[in-house]
Amino acid sequence: MKSKLMILSITLIFLAVWTTQAMGQEDQYTSAMKSAIEMMDQASDAGEFVESAIQFERIATAEKIRWMPYYYASYALVVMSFDESDGGQKDQILDRAQKLLDRAMELEPEESELHVLQAFIFPSRIMVDPMGRGMIYMEKMFTELETAKSLNPENPRIYFLEGVNKLNLPPSMGGGIDMAKPILEEALSKFKAFTNEDPLWPVWGEEATRAELEKLQ
Repeated sequence: MKSKLMILSITLIFLAVWTTQAMGQEDQYTSAMKSAIEMMDQASDAGEFVESAIQFERIATAEKIRWMPYYYASYALVVMSFDESDGGQKDQILDRAQKLLDRAMELEPEESELHVLQAFIFPSRIMVDPMGRGMIYMEKMFTELETAKSLNPENPRIYFLEGVNKLNLPPSMGGGIDMAKPILEEALSKFKAFTNEDPLWPVWGEEATRAELEKLQ
């Protein structure tokens, strides 16, 4: 009986130590991610976006089984790419963003947010050569949004991207204000309703949705 109690005591002590260490590592990860997200949110030029992407990659190197650092590293580069006017440079930035997103997809292939980000990459690709790439990447974008929707129909970023891209399509191709406005209104409604307990969860898109709707008033 004494030996069993001793084994139980040792086991409980081990579990307590392990739990404390795990909680410390989790707090460290969350703190590092919050810091990197704040850096990205405050970025105003290419260098600052690159620095935030590097910061996320450093976290990803230490946290190899988590998809979110790769996601944010990719997202920072995608956002930066829209301000790059040189087509060759834009493609290089997006190539790197794609590799990071691919790694995140390997870790969590059924995460709706990752498919939304994949869809977000394509409009920047189109800007390099609108005539040559437009139809190809537009189809891929809407395919990714449908996949994202099938995984989580409440994800508001799906409807934001869908609405913005419908807005930029001519009516003859199923776009225009009349088609886009209800989708953007649905996006805003879903942003208001959307909740997630993870403090690191993506929140981008709501302000941009409001801005687009204000233009249509």
